Amino acid sequence: MNVQVVFQQMMVIVALVCLGIWMYKRKYISDEMTEKLSSIVVDVCNPMLCISCALTAGEAASRRNIAIGMLVGAIIYLATVVLGFLIPKLCRIKREQQKFYHMMIVYANTGFIGIPVAKAILPAEAMVYVVIVNILFSLLVYTHGIALMGAGSNNPKVSFGLLCSILTIVIFWFHISLPRMAADCITYIGNATTFLSMSLLGCSFAVISFKVLFANRDMYLFSVIKMLLIPLAGGYLMKFLGVDEWMRNAFVLMLAMPAANMPLMMAKRNGEDTEILTQGILLTTMLTPVTLTIVTYIIC
Repeated sequence: MNVQVVFQQMMVIVALVCLGIWMYKRKYISDEMTEKLSSIVVDVCNPMLCISCALTAGEAASRRNIAIGMLVGAIIYLATVVLGFLIPKLCRIKREQQKFYHMMIVYANTGFIGIPVAKAILPAEAMVYVVIVNILFSLLVYTHGIALMGAGSNNPKVSFGLLCSILTIVIFWFHISLPRMAADCITYIGNATTFLSMSLLGCSFAVISFKVLFANRDMYLFSVIKMLLIPLAGGYLMKFLGVDEWMRNAFVLMLAMPAANMPLMMAKRNGEDTEILTQGILLTTMLTPVTLTIVTYIIC
């Protein structure tokens, strides 16, 4: 386990979040602007990031490994969706907040944090499964995620993000390559996801006091379940079922990632209260160096 890589990624996140706080305090970004930027992240930048990942990793994967990885990944996501319904109810979370906890259970930060950490820990042949997780993430968030969070009245039933997710699968499966200019354009747009999403997280953090952030007892219990119990249980179950070692390690690593920013971006776009999502993302991200070390030491 390369603790230094995890620490470096956490420091990058802290820097970008602090930049978002500063921009919000200096009024470079207004509340109205955060909603518009969130729409850009959800509808434009994130879909391009997914396609970019497929373009760089597709050639190294056999169709057999892709198919098996897709099947196992789909089962894992199905399990997290079920847990997303059950855990908030068992923890007696307020009804109006349950969908936010659900989203944080299902969607982890498998891109910005997950990919760099996986590259440092896993061999090259295991990275295909990390890319598969991100493809499934994108496909699911633009279907299940939008349905759960509630799409705005002006959003089409078939979103651009969903179309890009389907296109990503086609590119990945058939090992399609694009002209250099097109690939570079997609990569540049996708890379903006990190800066925008983390900066917007800082904008949300700017209006929440530390007292409120650390006073939510439900969030501590939720973090233990999400960051430790679910990845450990998933790892042992996959080991019992005989899942390939590198595939198992890749999926466990992705399960152990903190809550993703996409639910927050979707909530901002819809004009919803983002306090719970902001608390969950910040707390799980801060706990990642500790929980990730424990999970990888036990399972990987």
